[in-house]
Amino acid sequence: MVSVLMGVLYRNQDISKLKTSIESILSQTYNDFEFLICDDGSNDKAKDYLDRISKKDSRVKLIRYGNKFHLAEKLNVCIKEAKGKYIARMDDDDYSHSKRLEKQVIFLDKNPEIAFVGTNVNLVCENKNIGTRKFPEYPQVKDFYFTQPYIHPTILFRRDAIEMVNGYSEDKYSILCEDYDLFLRLYAEGYKGANLQEILFDYTLSTNIKGNRKFKHRINESVTRYRRFKQLGCLTNAIPYIFKPLVVGILPENIIKIIKKMKKIS
Repeated sequence: MVSVLMGVLYRNQDISKLKTSIESILSQTYNDFEFLICDDGSNDKAKDYLDRISKKDSRVKLIRYGNKFHLAEKLNVCIKEAKGKYIARMDDDDYSHSKRLEKQVIFLDKNPEIAFVGTNVNLVCENKNIGTRKFPEYPQVKDFYFTQPYIHPTILFRRDAIEMVNGYSEDKYSILCEDYDLFLRLYAEGYKGANLQEILFDYTLSTNIKGNRKFKHRINESVTRYRRFKQLGCLTNAIPYIFKPLVVGILPENIIKIIKKMKKIS
């Protein structure tokens, strides 16, 4: 029923987060799933662990093309291999609570008008819980203006919805904002999403208040915002927010902290 997708590019010698992430999926109360992991570019320690876990648990299917280094490429490869009715996401440094998949499958089964569903999350930084993040139950396009109203690795998609928009964009301007691009393309095709109003996921934040993105990736997000808001016919209202990633890139970190507190997103 469910194909869980993970793209791995793991280069930290401490693989405890990778282990915790994978075990959180293998320990789900919902067990009708396959776990597809595309691993290209990881260090030997991570590769050895993934080899062992794939031999130990038949639900884990390890994919190595040898040349898939961007997340969108890895996820598209997994989608092609997937057999499930539903497509779930997972990242290699996060943690899914044990009933996450069970509750998401029940929700989509009961709500055929919804194409994908996420959850609220705990925020984790340096292995410490630093707060929570709650999202609109049924996000609208305007909820994307300031910040994305979903956490990508919490999402469970209907497979037919992802296939209808041809999966993740591998365009260079979608690098590190492939999720933002995908969600808005789904909305442009009339699909709707939701967020379970439960905390079913622990989401790892960067220690850097601005995240780990380079300025070129902030340009990517601005280009993506322009393209998708134009496609959705809301460019006039969204224009100020198109430049938001660039502004964040040049603002001092203390100012960003104040803004995030005001927006209740940290």
